[in-house]
Amino acid sequence: MTSAELKTMREAIGLSVPELAALANNVQERTVRYWESGRNQVPKDVETLVMDINQLLDARANELAEGIRELIRLDGPLVGHFVLIRYKENADLWNFEPHWKSLTTTAHGAFLTRCRVALADMGVTTRIVYMDTQAYFQWLNGRQDELGMRNEWAMC
Repeated sequence: MTSAELKTMREAIGLSVPELAALANNVQERTVRYWESGRNQVPKDVETLVMDINQLLDARANELAEGIRELIRLDGPLVGHFVLIRYKENADLWNFEPHWKSLTTTAHGAFLTRCRVALADMGVTTRIVYMDTQAYFQWLNGRQDELGMRNEWAMC
């Protein structure tokens, strides 16, 4: 992987330099900058890490798109917008979406962008809203949290 490819992929998967440094066995940020400038060669394990995250984001976006495609097939066209939820804080992302625990809100944002593109290709319009945990739990009013409830709340 070239230095330019690393920087491009890092940005495409929504990771900052400090986030990649942490994921790459807690190397110093300047080490990542050296890799991206071409001063040092990109290690194979870092290339693998970045490509694996990219594949993970693609796979999750494709899973979501497939689920929506199935809904459309069963129920007909979606009316209005499909709402995607964005989290402001890593803690909220990890609390509501535990399978994201190794990644950050910026990577989740890159995922949402991929979802939006995949859904647009199917003719589905989307809207992205921030999760407001206080408003959400007030809206829940003691009901059990689940993905369907979050989506219902987000559409309000």
